Amino acid sequence: MLGPLALAHGPDSVVLPPSRVASMLAALLLRPNEIVPVPSLQEAIWGDDQPAAAKSALQTCAMRLRQLFVRHAIIASAIETVPGGYRFSATEETLDLVRFREMASAAQAEPQSDRQLVLLEGALALWRGPLLANVPSVSLHRDAVPRLNEERLRVLERLCELKIQLGLAPSALVQLWEETRAYPGNERLAELLIEALYRTGRQPEALAEHRRVKRFLAEELGVDLGPRLRRLELSILNGEERGDLDKSAGADAAPADRGPRVDSPQGFVGRAGIVDSVSAYLRDGAGVVVLTGLPGVGKTALARRVAGGMDDVFPAGQLLVSMRGADATPLDAARLADRLARWPRGATTQRGLLILDDVDDVPQVLAGAHLWAPGDAVLLTSQFSLAGVVARFGGRIERVGGLSPAESVALLAALIGGERADAEPAAVAALAELCGHLPLALRVAAARLMTRATGVAEFVAWVRENPISRLTLPGDPDMALHGRLETAVNRLPPPLADAVLRLHELDRLDPRTVAERLAITPDAAEAILDQLADASLLDAYAGQYRMRDLLRLYSRGALDGRRPTGVTTTLRPPERSSDEERV
Repeated sequence: MLGPLALAHGPDSVVLPPSRVASMLAALLLRPNEIVPVPSLQEAIWGDDQPAAAKSALQTCAMRLRQLFVRHAIIASAIETVPGGYRFSATEETLDLVRFREMASAAQAEPQSDRQLVLLEGALALWRGPLLANVPSVSLHRDAVPRLNEERLRVLERLCELKIQLGLAPSALVQLWEETRAYPGNERLAELLIEALYRTGRQPEALAEHRRVKRFLAEELGVDLGPRLRRLELSILNGEERGDLDKSAGADAAPADRGPRVDSPQGFVGRAGIVDSVSAYLRDGAGVVVLTGLPGVGKTALARRVAGGMDDVFPAGQLLVSMRGADATPLDAARLADRLARWPRGATTQRGLLILDDVDDVPQVLAGAHLWAPGDAVLLTSQFSLAGVVARFGGRIERVGGLSPAESVALLAALIGGERADAEPAAVAALAELCGHLPLALRVAAARLMTRATGVAEFVAWVRENPISRLTLPGDPDMALHGRLETAVNRLPPPLADAVLRLHELDRLDPRTVAERLAITPDAAEAILDQLADASLLDAYAGQYRMRDLLRLYSRGALDGRRPTGVTTTLRPPERSSDEERV
């Protein structure tokens, strides 16, 4: 009922036409497992225009409602006639409203932020549009629908607040833009939108939004801003340190004798070897470390994990800067300089840890390298290997792959609950394999599984039909496997991007085979394969290359949509910098 009122049986769904029967069903569903008195049902169905024989007419509606359930083979729920009224027996498996409330309550009691996030996103994913749009009851739309919408807003506010605290402010912006326009006088939503804009480096837009809500409250409601919005405006005008400089926005205040820190992410699983190795390297003060891998493989979470375990090593503090703006464009040197200038490290000569997240290419790093403080440890995350940076400054490159099968299962169990995972261990292992052991895909799968009243095995069968489309959270572009893979491919020069789409057809990827497929020379083919491996789109093994199954599926679908005309012999590796040797 969280949308147009509909009956579902398996994959089939029937939206009910506007009728008195629909109004009666809606009135019962709004109070599941409660006795709804006869007068309340009559009010919901007829309002003030009740027939002379309203009680008999209500019994007729109940009979037709039961017939409707039988016709659509719905037997799990029952409409009971009880003294004084009727009752609809429902569980989370039979009524989405019950499931929504149970997931929201579970999130409230959940101590782990990552699992809270999954539960809240799962609860909101149950909403499918305007509530009861096909129910003609005036009284329900006047009295009940606003209360339910308020429940949804409370969950949405908590979700967006949590995203901001976890450094995921960009993914909350779309939802907050929509809701603040639908509810222009809601101060809490406005506060969260302003907060998210400021945390993503969009100070002018944050102040403009502040002026909008201030003007609306004054002109439409005749009231002043609340104290939280006034304090937020002052913080922005004073340029106080915000989450655009440190993605660990919800972290506790750092002790006075230590600079700001980047907290370890909640729910992090596995990768002990690479965490220990990178941490030891940075502790020794050596060069630059690049964490490179496919989008969605967990590079940012890994960087935060490393930083969270070295709070005592960097007295000047830690700073995490996203190298892309909220509009997804690469950060230029001027904007990077502005963010680094506001790092409150003072005049200390002690070491700090600088994390540049989602670096676009070598020139972007070189343009800002003079801004690093001498002696700072520098940790870069990028889809590309950034070998030119390491060649200049020293350091190491760590390629981040998927989780191990055991780590993938452990992550799924942490997200969906150990009891549910233990009940179907083979299905959970199959889901991990289907997700390619990518943390993003695993988290999306867990969130989607929690919104579906199915077993894990049945869910795996459903995802397997179209993994690229179904490993996506509706309404959240950051949690979409298709979008991440598309971004990874679109960052390449067009000829290389077209090559990716065509190579999915080959089981064997070596220079000679690729040369034949693309009608180019083996040397040109080798250059293409090297660049695609550098961009984390191919895995390289001693002259052989392999494309991940999920990328292969994406490429097949993208090729069907684009049908490139061909890749010519002009294919060359992308230029990373003017003085870098070409392949």
